[in-house]
Amino acid sequence: MNKQRREREALPLFAGMIAARQHSVDEEMARRAVWWPQQQQDRRDERAANWRRARAHLFEFDALMRQAIRRAWRDCPYPADPASFADFLHHIRLGKIDPNRPPWKYHARIAAKTTPAPQCFAEAFRRVGQRKLEPAPGMPPIEAPQYCGNLGNGILFLDKLDVPGSDAIELRVRGVCTDADTRLITRLASAAEPRPIRVIRVDVPHTCATGFSHRLLILACSATKRHDPGWMPAWERYDGPLWQTWRTVDPDRRLARIGFLSARYGFGAGDRPIEDYDARLTTDLADRMIAGGMGTRWSRPPSPRKPDNYGSHPGCEIASLSGHGTRPFTDVALVGGGLYLKVMRAFLDGFREMRCITPDAEITEINAGIGVMRQRLRKWLEEGRGS
Repeated sequence: MNKQRREREALPLFAGMIAARQHSVDEEMARRAVWWPQQQQDRRDERAANWRRARAHLFEFDALMRQAIRRAWRDCPYPADPASFADFLHHIRLGKIDPNRPPWKYHARIAAKTTPAPQCFAEAFRRVGQRKLEPAPGMPPIEAPQYCGNLGNGILFLDKLDVPGSDAIELRVRGVCTDADTRLITRLASAAEPRPIRVIRVDVPHTCATGFSHRLLILACSATKRHDPGWMPAWERYDGPLWQTWRTVDPDRRLARIGFLSARYGFGAGDRPIEDYDARLTTDLADRMIAGGMGTRWSRPPSPRKPDNYGSHPGCEIASLSGHGTRPFTDVALVGGGLYLKVMRAFLDGFREMRCITPDAEITEINAGIGVMRQRLRKWLEEGRGS
């Protein structure tokens, strides 16, 4: 009755016509008394027909195989219905299931798909996508095709980039790559590409001793800021003397990657958007930053009752500046007041553990009168022109 009432209320202008076609309660119950048994019988007939077809497929196998199939079927975790039985027989016929060694008892040994002796680059590696990478420090990221393969020692990922100022192609390899694998990749890529190929293993630890150079400048925030509303990159928001010196000496941001330490936002990359604020680093705040270590986010939630998902961890954006460990920094300059240097110094070991800074990185601390600091900062930046 409720169903019939809802049908009439759905179209009130045609309620009379709808009511004339609806059954009474007695008529509906009588109709269902006939319909329900017939529906159940049809379902039983269909199920029986499916069982007969499945059994006919079973008898297509020889006697020994039928015995093995029956034993496996009694122990299998599949539902006891004809559809599951027919699918079970189909997988046996295709060779995907061995009834003498069913997969729910004997798990197949997992083996990596490798190409130990490829004849061409396309046979060894297939393209899996692309991502943005910097061709060189300070240059804008470009789209680099990414390839994946396994030559027998482990999975390898290759990033293909055009070398700036040259016709050569650079293949950056990540993963377990031996010297023999490097030579093989070079040979295969050279055969597939007319331009010169240079293979670089980015998983090899970079150190100053190997001639590798990557520079990081961490500047303390400044009390002088641009007061534009909304969000803007930190290197545009801060307008103190040290930031002005950095912008003058390195306007293209080629001499070093830039980070900052803020009393509100903690450590961050120079391009991190920040709002205008007024906060100073006190002794208590510096001690709390150091005590929080690498696992505490900054900025802190506005209320203790708020979830701790504000801001970023100290190493989050520093790691992004180093390519997440693929291009660790070998020369680091820490610039700021005494409290700022205390905090920066305390986090150096954490950055080393994250492979953002090499173990033998040269650390330069710049802390003096503002005029001397600007001179030393300029000198440190200028030293990077030849690296």
